[in-house]
Amino acid sequence: MDIVLVDDHPAVRAGLRGLVEDEDGLRVAATAATAREGFEAIADTQPEVALVDLHLPDDDGLSLCLRTRSLPSPPRVIIYSAFADAGLAVRGVIAGAEGVLPKATAPRLLLDALLFGAKTQLDTRALRAIGERLDAADLPILGMLSHGVGPEEIAVTLGLEPEWLEARRWAMLSRLTASARRHPLAAA
Repeated sequence: MDIVLVDDHPAVRAGLRGLVEDEDGLRVAATAATAREGFEAIADTQPEVALVDLHLPDDDGLSLCLRTRSLPSPPRVIIYSAFADAGLAVRGVIAGAEGVLPKATAPRLLLDALLFGAKTQLDTRALRAIGERLDAADLPILGMLSHGVGPEEIAVTLGLEPEWLEARRWAMLSRLTASARRHPLAAA
């Protein structure tokens, strides 16, 4: 299984590469230090999985994740962050991430997430708190995304054009990212 690693710290990339390459069935197809480089690497190598840091110098990992959804064969994306919390998990769902893992995750659990998937459990309090920060029209979208409904089905169910739904997801993510900087959901 091919993986792209996106993290702005060279030592983290090297450590992750060493961890991943020691595991049977995993291969690092590319590494990148920025969101732009990460998107190019993902588009060029078409990996099954991308492990993406939240904080990148030119953008954030959530935006990179949402951008990958436009690729013909988008990878499963796992956001890997020292700042993983319930609020980030909800924003990750909106961006299309398969999961959000803290950088404190044990190596075996990280490898299992890469190999077998990383379904993040969403906290009800975080969903409510984030829902209060969104427009009322976005709440059905958030609800469906939080239950694992894919964008195509959401668009059909809600009678939305796919392009409009994608624009709404970008707007939701932008609003919540700005809001998270001002009002982190530390306990939620």
